[in-house]
Amino acid sequence: MKKFGKALLDILEIYLPTAIFFLLIMTVFVQVVSRYGFNRPLPKFFELSIYSFVWSIYLGAALAKRYNQHIRFDLLYRKFSAKTRAIVDICFDSLTTFVMLLLLYPSIEYTIWSYRIKASALRIPWTYLLLCFPLFVCLIIVHNSLSIYTNIALLLGKDTHTEEVPPWL
Repeated sequence: MKKFGKALLDILEIYLPTAIFFLLIMTVFVQVVSRYGFNRPLPKFFELSIYSFVWSIYLGAALAKRYNQHIRFDLLYRKFSAKTRAIVDICFDSLTTFVMLLLLYPSIEYTIWSYRIKASALRIPWTYLLLCFPLFVCLIIVHNSLSIYTNIALLLGKDTHTEEVPPWL
């Protein structure tokens, strides 16, 4: 089960965003060539680049949380002991998880409702654009829960050092 969970997270946070980011680069390239090379803008590619940009942002934010790489004001945080840092992390992760849990149902509901709205150029439902947000919320809840578990174990003196090394380091 642990391998399946890691494989699923890898697909959702590494492979899918990589493909989406590649799509973003390609659509922007095609837009630049068509607009400035042939003086013919392509609205469908513009819309597709916006969709892929939004998806890249949300999935990238979830990936940053997975590896604990979000930017934080850590001038004081670094001076804390490991246990104090764990307590601070538990507090912030708990608060963030609570907010994400509050956002989850309405975001899923709105994503489903938005199926009625079609994108202006591509004519596909907005659900495909908005689906990245509930997915992001779920991934943040998973990562925060794992972080809270790890920090509680640290406070109890159990070694559960399971932090992965980011693939970009």
